[in-house]
Amino acid sequence: MSLLSDVASSFEHLKKIEYRIVLSGGKNKPLEQIDLNFYDEDLFHILGLQHLTDIAIPKNKKKLISSINSGLITDEYLEKSDYYDNDELSYNIKHRIELASSIEDYLDSNIFSISIFKLQHDNRTFIKADYLISCKRNDSDEEYYIFIRRRKNEDYYGIVSCFPKSKTSYWGGKRYLMLKEKIEDGNKEELFRHQNYKD
Repeated sequence: MSLLSDVASSFEHLKKIEYRIVLSGGKNKPLEQIDLNFYDEDLFHILGLQHLTDIAIPKNKKKLISSINSGLITDEYLEKSDYYDNDELSYNIKHRIELASSIEDYLDSNIFSISIFKLQHDNRTFIKADYLISCKRNDSDEEYYIFIRRRKNEDYYGIVSCFPKSKTSYWGGKRYLMLKEKIEDGNKEELFRHQNYKD
């Protein structure tokens, strides 16, 4: 299976899942709840395809998965871009695509922290996000950043960017994880509960 086909398949499964994350900003501060879900159009920026500016990629983000499944967009086509398999962007787009099929594993991980994201002009980032998740699949794994933002006219949040940590570090206002739940096909799985958290 090609990289893109593997990502498209794993993302189709991810679309059936929601995560509920409850955070505390500290003593006597109101809890914050994040309900995270996944739409077809999220995948375009998850893969970083906007950075492959020297090849023509269909701009209809909602049809990206069908374009991959139909063979309109392939690994071989992305390889034609000079930005695909190098470190021009301080992280490798090919490597970013390789990791995208493991987003569920990253979100399920016990090595997981989340903070209020602060736009960092010194890092020249243009990512507009509400929260930054930093996670690893295991102790020896590389750190992975997931940026999420509230969807327009919705109570849900979506991923706006994600990639492995490289030379650039990102940070935000500290939050304490109180609860993390995974909801799939109506079944709720508790992934983490802080000892002081009560519904």
